[in-house]
Amino acid sequence: MSIPLCIKHHAWPAIDQLRYREAREITSFMGAPKPARKWSLARCRNVEQGYGQWLSFLARNGWLDIEAPPEARVTPNRVHLFVIQLRERVSSCSAAMNFEGFARMIMVMAPDGDWNWLRIAITNLKAIAKPEKDKRSHMVDARQLLALGVDLMDQALEMGDRYHAATRMRDGLLIAVLASCPILRLANLTAIEIGRHLLFDGDRYRLFFTEEETKTAHPGQAELSPALSPYIDIWLCDHRCRLLAHGDGAGTDRLWIDRWGKPMSAWPIRAQIEKRTQDAFGRHVWPHLARSIAATSFVDHDPTMVALVSDLLGHTDQRTAHKHYILADAARAHAAVQTALEARRSAALARLKERRHA
Repeated sequence: MSIPLCIKHHAWPAIDQLRYREAREITSFMGAPKPARKWSLARCRNVEQGYGQWLSFLARNGWLDIEAPPEARVTPNRVHLFVIQLRERVSSCSAAMNFEGFARMIMVMAPDGDWNWLRIAITNLKAIAKPEKDKRSHMVDARQLLALGVDLMDQALEMGDRYHAATRMRDGLLIAVLASCPILRLANLTAIEIGRHLLFDGDRYRLFFTEEETKTAHPGQAELSPALSPYIDIWLCDHRCRLLAHGDGAGTDRLWIDRWGKPMSAWPIRAQIEKRTQDAFGRHVWPHLARSIAATSFVDHDPTMVALVSDLLGHTDQRTAHKHYILADAARAHAAVQTALEARRSAALARLKERRHA
């Protein structure tokens, strides 16, 4: 039987499961705080993913002693080989993320150990990690992204009850919500449930996620523009119901429904957003890029508001927004260079014409 690349939580050795459970417990007022008690569900998933890959690595090399405590399996040589294999299989960013997940799990399972060398390794891997995608060549203005969503919904209204009207309305609303709420990550966008996450206060719709449902372990909320309310009403009362009718009759509160009447998972949502933006702009926009688009457009239109980008994206540290999302400064510099070159070219052509006529 082949060993999966990531061993799921329920298949971990019993001692690992016990240590993890204890690290997540809520202690009494007399007890010491548990190191992983405040981890969000998203953080838990990331850490479990990295640790599951570590256990798989050990098993594939014959080093997984299920009776040994987790910290006894961790040696510098094994960790070095684990990093090499990660970097051979996935991108440098994914390798750094998975390694950090493994390391954070070991630190909470064995909090009394000296893990400073693992912390140094995390820092070094993050420093050399490079994004695989070229964001700049896929960027559009946030207003263009929102306009695309509205255009698709308007087209769906003109189509009436034709078969593809429902999916066009859904995709337009997906893009409009993503453009309007950059705080949303793909996992939250996918998981939206009516009445739980999508709420109506009598004037407009808003989105709310608990701290357990967000990556930052802080509650997330955002108001949707009242201009989107009529579209949301039509989606809920008409097109969504029409798609549900293609299913097996099972009820669901999930907001996004596929053409077979089932709740959409993350991959199809991403695929539809990429397809619609590719058709409209000649280059696809993926869901996470919408955060960079929002931050960059925000600063482009009013550079004095740069300090608010962290609030816009739901970050607790302004450095995260500056490092990963704001491309405005470089974009403006590039535009300035192009403008200057064009001005010099025009001046040179004018002088050339004068000499020819002299």
